[in-house]
Amino acid sequence: MFLAYSITEYAKCAYNSQEVSLAIPSKSKVNLVAIGSRIKKLRGAMLQEELATYLDVSQGHLSKIERGKIAPSFAVLILLSDRFHKSIDWILRGEGN
Repeated sequence: MFLAYSITEYAKCAYNSQEVSLAIPSKSKVNLVAIGSRIKKLRGAMLQEELATYLDVSQGHLSKIERGKIAPSFAVLILLSDRFHKSIDWILRGEGN
């Protein structure tokens, strides 16, 4: 015989607890404008063309990232983190260093 348990029922049985919380965080939306703003802040007085060359992207591509029109790639995030000594977490969420 096959017994079907919900995740909550299984957790209650497995952990002998009536108070089991299985809260699943809701998907957070990525704020591309905020990410772009942080990248622009990192760039400071440096020209977009100069940073774009370092990132191996076009100036127009960097402009779109800074305006929140597109997301930076992982490669761009890693290069920004290395160049400005900021964590990727700070670039993406404004948290950390």
